[in-house]
Amino acid sequence: MHTDTLFDANGERLSEGSTLERFRCWAQNARNDSFLPDNLDAVEQALLIREVESAFLDLFSRGLMNGTVHTCIGQEFSAVSVAANLTAEDWITSNHRCHGHFIAKTGLWQGLIDELMGLASGVCKGIGSSQHLFAEGFLSNGPQGALLPVGSGIAAHFKLKRMPNIVASFIGEGTLGEGVVYEALNLAALRSLPQLFVCENNGYSQSTPQTAGVAGSITDRAAAFGIKVFEANTWQLADLFETASAAASYVRDEGKPAFLLMGTYRLKAHSKGDDDRDPEEIAFFEEKDSLARLVADHPSLEKTRTALRNTIATHIESVEKTRISVEEYRPDQLPRKSGAKSTAVSNERIRMVQAINQGLEKALAAGGMLLGEDICDPYGGAFKVTKGLSTRFPEQVIGSPISEAGIAGMGAGLALMGHESYVEIMFGDFMTNIFDQLINNVSKFHHMYAFQASVPVRIRTPMGGKRGYGPTHSQSLEKHLVGIDNLLVLAATSLEDPRQMTEELSGYPGPAIVLENKTDYGRMLWQDKPELTLKKLGGDYGSLVLAPTTRQPNVTLVCYGGTARELADKVEDLFVETDCVAELIVLTKLHPLDITPITRSVSRTGTLIVVEDGSCPFGIGAEVLAQVAEAGVAANVYRIGAEPVPIPSIGELEHEMLPTYERVAQRLRKFKEGLRATPGIRRS
Repeated sequence: MHTDTLFDANGERLSEGSTLERFRCWAQNARNDSFLPDNLDAVEQALLIREVESAFLDLFSRGLMNGTVHTCIGQEFSAVSVAANLTAEDWITSNHRCHGHFIAKTGLWQGLIDELMGLASGVCKGIGSSQHLFAEGFLSNGPQGALLPVGSGIAAHFKLKRMPNIVASFIGEGTLGEGVVYEALNLAALRSLPQLFVCENNGYSQSTPQTAGVAGSITDRAAAFGIKVFEANTWQLADLFETASAAASYVRDEGKPAFLLMGTYRLKAHSKGDDDRDPEEIAFFEEKDSLARLVADHPSLEKTRTALRNTIATHIESVEKTRISVEEYRPDQLPRKSGAKSTAVSNERIRMVQAINQGLEKALAAGGMLLGEDICDPYGGAFKVTKGLSTRFPEQVIGSPISEAGIAGMGAGLALMGHESYVEIMFGDFMTNIFDQLINNVSKFHHMYAFQASVPVRIRTPMGGKRGYGPTHSQSLEKHLVGIDNLLVLAATSLEDPRQMTEELSGYPGPAIVLENKTDYGRMLWQDKPELTLKKLGGDYGSLVLAPTTRQPNVTLVCYGGTARELADKVEDLFVETDCVAELIVLTKLHPLDITPITRSVSRTGTLIVVEDGSCPFGIGAEVLAQVAEAGVAANVYRIGAEPVPIPSIGELEHEMLPTYERVAQRLRKFKEGLRATPGIRRS
């Protein structure tokens, strides 16, 4: 049905901006006399959703639930009509108003009630509550639009495996203000993904009317990407179910995305009781509500509703009120154990960029996925890391548009379906564009879905300066990443073959960030030197320790990334210039931080200097010093890092802003001169 052809009582065509007028027209003229008995199951499912959500509102009013609840009362047929066309193997990605979608797809209403009551018998053990639900074939999250590219990743999995399944991704019309919506629409259209975007337009974004929050045409947004558009509303039920069926069939049969716009109306508050809408407006739509009308016209449905209420009440009263314990909830996926293993490092003579390429090739050969901007042949990535991979693995290497959040979410969706996914972000500075995916999706899925989901996505990015790229392509942002819980952060370096890191990651079930340094790409991997010994401590992702073969160290020098190789190449010069014998500890695992090699070294040297690629305030060095202090190890300590300003493009000035070897040597001389006077913390 094309709803933009409606007219008002005066014969004037209704514009899309006249949202409530259009809704009133549809509701006023709705005729559903013939919808029953052929669709009895659908009506009963809608009734179940309404009664469950009504029970939620009652439980909240009695103080028996925590947090909040966003009911879809009035919108039930939207969920039911779409889910009626999905198989058990199809997926739904949903939003904060997800209960109807969840019940319609899974039928697990008891587990949903238990979830919102915070019980261990809930579908996510009471952890996720109202907005964060997971079951096979379903996931929801609160941040608007965040799951759209994740849904694209699930759809990409279906396409890759040539499966006849689809993904239905629900949003509200208010979400159209989020940029990630258009990244997902673009990716789905470009890749011809079997994803049905369902926009439930209930006229309000919380308290903001649609006319104040959404400019222009909603359907034109999708059509601009060449996506086929379908329209329906929840007052004209026969047309709604017919249109939903046509939209789902199109996606399944054509293997292409579609956009289904549904006009509907939310009869209850956005969240619990915060409703500022005109009471007369609400009363009108309550009177015209399709489900209420059907119940009023069919006495048997009133009996069904009474039976459902009794069944729900009985469940609420009889369910065992047990909750998950702190001990059960606390464990994460991070590799926190500190191993005692020590192995000598011996590298093949190969450039860093070639070694990374070969590591990725092995991951792809094992079934992994690789996504990124300009990574396909003949270009092969901005730093040529992916050269040749798309030729050898054309279905597994996905070249993307400029769409960092989109490809990060898509990689997460692929990972959720079992693929080890590598996502390349062209420059580390652009990691800021994927923070929502990192913080609210991949790092939280495991816990908020009660350990039912693992997301082995690896975000690769080149970090750091010393290439003259200027303020927006040279910053080191590690400290903004290491504070994200349940996110493994690794710093690769040419001191160790990066293929080893890729191999270690192949068995890791959680999300990870792999930081590479631009200056390292062209370097040959570290080669043995008779005067120095390079060892790896602690097993997987273990720290590297470079120490003199004969002399006793008197300074512990901790670093990572590009600065690590620069210092390693000149560690002997450092001794000549400063009389400091440094034991160089190179951190591979920035989060979680393994402090054991550092405390052991500092216990012997009594002096700790931390060099970080980024600026010092609130950074890696601060965390190292804090943990050393907590371990009770006394030492003279000092931090060296970049100046806390954007990195300039001018070569000489950039050199002065960053922690170069010359700067470290200069500071070491000053530091040594002052050691006798006032031991303590110093920063540069």
